[in-house]
Amino acid sequence: MSALWIRALGPLQVIADGVPVPVSSLSLRIVLECLALRANSVVAADFLAEVIWDGHPPARPGPQLQVYLANLRNLLEPNRRKGVASHRLASRPGGYLLAVEDDELDLLQFRAHLASGERAVEAGELAGGAVSLRQALDLFVCPAFPDLADVEVLAPDLEAVEEARLDAYQDLLDVELALGRHANVVGEVQRLVSQHPFRERLWASLVLALYRSDRQADALAACRTARKSFAAELGIDPGTRLRELEARVLRQDASIGPPVINDDRRARQRLDNVPAPLTPMVGRDTELGEICSLYRSEGCRLVTVTGAGGAGKTRLAMAAAARLGERMADGAGWVNLSPLTHVEQVPGAIAAALGLEVPAGEDPLKIASRFLHARRLLLVLDNFEHLADAWPVVLDLLTSAPELRILTTSRRRLGLRPEYEFELAPLELPPLDPPLPPLQLREVPAMKLLLNRGRAVRPRFTVDEGNAAVLTRLCRRLDGLPLAIELAAAHLRRLNEHDLLADLEVSLVALRATFPDLPDRQQTLTATIEWSYQLLAAPERLLFCLLGVFANDPTTDAIDAVRGPVSAGAPSTEELLSALADHSLLRRYTDQAGSHRVSLLQSIREFARDRLALLPEEHEVRRRHAGHYLALAESLGPQLWGGGQMDAFRALHAEALDLRAALLWAAGPDGSAGLALRLVGDLWHYWELTGDVTEQQRIAVELVEATPDAAPQLRAPALSGAATLTWSLNQYDLAAHLHRQALEAFRETGNGSAAAWTTMCLAVQAAYSGDGNAAERLAAEVLSSPHASHRTRTSLLVLLSRMAFFAGEHERALELSRRCVELGRPLADRATLGVVLINLAESTEHIGEYDEAEKLLYEAADASLELGAYANLVAILESLAGVYAAQGRPEPAIRLLAAADAYRTDHGRPLDGEEGRLVDDITARVRAEAGPVRFGLAWTSGKALTLAQATEEVVPSRQDRVDGSGADVPGESGSLLPEGREVDPAPWS
Repeated sequence: MSALWIRALGPLQVIADGVPVPVSSLSLRIVLECLALRANSVVAADFLAEVIWDGHPPARPGPQLQVYLANLRNLLEPNRRKGVASHRLASRPGGYLLAVEDDELDLLQFRAHLASGERAVEAGELAGGAVSLRQALDLFVCPAFPDLADVEVLAPDLEAVEEARLDAYQDLLDVELALGRHANVVGEVQRLVSQHPFRERLWASLVLALYRSDRQADALAACRTARKSFAAELGIDPGTRLRELEARVLRQDASIGPPVINDDRRARQRLDNVPAPLTPMVGRDTELGEICSLYRSEGCRLVTVTGAGGAGKTRLAMAAAARLGERMADGAGWVNLSPLTHVEQVPGAIAAALGLEVPAGEDPLKIASRFLHARRLLLVLDNFEHLADAWPVVLDLLTSAPELRILTTSRRRLGLRPEYEFELAPLELPPLDPPLPPLQLREVPAMKLLLNRGRAVRPRFTVDEGNAAVLTRLCRRLDGLPLAIELAAAHLRRLNEHDLLADLEVSLVALRATFPDLPDRQQTLTATIEWSYQLLAAPERLLFCLLGVFANDPTTDAIDAVRGPVSAGAPSTEELLSALADHSLLRRYTDQAGSHRVSLLQSIREFARDRLALLPEEHEVRRRHAGHYLALAESLGPQLWGGGQMDAFRALHAEALDLRAALLWAAGPDGSAGLALRLVGDLWHYWELTGDVTEQQRIAVELVEATPDAAPQLRAPALSGAATLTWSLNQYDLAAHLHRQALEAFRETGNGSAAAWTTMCLAVQAAYSGDGNAAERLAAEVLSSPHASHRTRTSLLVLLSRMAFFAGEHERALELSRRCVELGRPLADRATLGVVLINLAESTEHIGEYDEAEKLLYEAADASLELGAYANLVAILESLAGVYAAQGRPEPAIRLLAAADAYRTDHGRPLDGEEGRLVDDITARVRAEAGPVRFGLAWTSGKALTLAQATEEVVPSRQDRVDGSGADVPGESGSLLPEGREVDPAPWS
């Protein structure tokens, strides 16, 4: 403890050198409390005289004042030697100064605890912040500075102290509510509300505490009591915050429910994308417990489940992820690596599985690492064996995220130092000698699985004295591999167990020598699939091989296209697929769009792919595959620009893996350059919308550079697409070079509409490169062109409006922005609509029409969110935050800014330039208005929101907007085009 301690936030107490010092004189107490109230600042002698003598000092107060100060020096420094100047109560020109440290005066200690709590909350450390705020408030034993209560000249100082105390109380209550401690604070906040009935934040805290304590009726009653109190005593209505809170209580809005808090970590969304198992896991309870216990070992952060193909590694990992994910603060994430073919795809697959959007040109590994850095999460990387060279990705993630745990499945270990290997053996087999009685036999894991899957095709299938020996031998012949058992069990539909065993023994023995370089267990699984394959009729075998061309689950139409023309009387595709499903070689299902699809296990797909490679017609099969997906792209690509945009996007997204496979084959050495050029020309806008462009841009650029003599009709759209993808990766010089080539090719084909579009693209590039003169010249060329389409003119006006805005020509920018919206709406293109609405909202906000700007941004958010255009959406939310700040609504503004900041941080998209300064200004404004604690709480909760969640939280639904105003939602009106005019769906249609 310090040598001096002064308590003034209650009855005055002084402790000097560890001894309590009584201050019996009222005048001395007044002098000391006045100096303490303004500690470490010079207090004028005249002011002290005013305080001591209550505005009526004697003619010469100096001598008496000096006596008081001398007595105080002796009290505060009892051991000070004579002749030594006081360092506690020092004389200064014109006055006196009380010199104390934070731990020597309770008022300073209060401020220190308060600042510490504010810093903690702002950093997201809510529990620590609550402790500091509580410590600050515990220093008060009201009333503070009691001997100064009647000193009129000090009333503003005392009011400031009391205001600081109440603000700290309100901050503490907000933090406690954010920590889910609503039940603990109900009584406390009720007491404070009764003492201070006109503080809206206290009423809001009471309403939340009651609502979260399942006292919704009491919460509503509190809202109504507050409204009556404000109206009766002050003649005003409650503010926006309390009114909005009452509305949310009425509709039981999920946003005001109790927060999800794990320990003292900040609330945030848990990840849980582990696939739901289609069948029960049988016979692996012991292994499941062992894997989970590994992670409880000191230092274990990486476990690899190894074993033969078909051993059940994926199924066991699913069960482990479900169990371990419950114990992890941020849940469990699942990454299926089986569709990938290149190591470079692994970071992108991880980022996608984590729900992260990767902007064009950004490193998905860095984005995933930033996202995982402060999270306690289990990440499952399933089917790693064919991507063994991707092991640095695992090390990078473990290094950058100290609380991350990784579970991989692979046919071989990764070979890393932090790796714990868990080798998954086949299921436990029943002994041959001595044989087990049926009752015990049913509990052996391999037999248990055989019975379980056998009953799926024969409901009364069981083990008894008559078949116990046969089923024992059957399990052992299948080596206890779950996939082999499941495949074999499917044949119990048409075979009895005796015949099934006979067939298996002949086939497996005969095929064992076929693949001598493979491990025994892999030979067994391969032989099992081979045996099923050999049981197929010739047409069934051929279709099975053809399925190996697909990268994902194909539709029946795609399978028909790959199968090609068939002779009269041949089995239909439907019949053949049914036969393959009966052999458990594939699964049939209907997707959300109503398309009929087939799904193959990865090991079976690989087997089919290997068989396809042996067919002499493989090249023709791959050509038919690429041709089918080109036809799909040609049909759906143009629709991405107009009213059918959403359906087209979803349809292309469902076929993304096979579209990629078609492009890779067509652009490869054995493919078709013409087909590849057409794919690029039709798909580049789809890739642009997804943001997944790095690989496609590389292929597109290499392709157009390698085909200088291709027909202009093929080359021009591919050049334009390659240029746009290159621009999105910030390779501006190359993009302009490609666009110039595209312009030349379009002119060669006489396509004036496409030439105008490409000239507009060059104008945009010139403007962003700082060449305003070139941009103006190119813009004039487009506007004078009779071939410029409606879309091209709209896009050009967007550019001109931005140029005017940044040049300070705000009236012209506003006029152009309004024209852009008029022209953009009829396009029914959500991406374009989002851009034109943001531009108009910014110009509208600049002239102070905040309500109108808000409506425009709501519409832009609807359009961008529906399409998934997150790069637009983040800018919309930042603009909305600016509008909310101008309207005096700091908390929703802070949450939006925090969600946007989290997105930009996770995706490596920091703001700079004028836009960055604008967002910084908005952030500083709302922080100053809210104060550090309210700001920190709102920021912490906002950072836990995805952009979609943040948008849904603040943007009213369309129905609410219609119901609230009685008018149509902006953008819902009819086309603004002249009657009879049509809009081209794509730039050069």
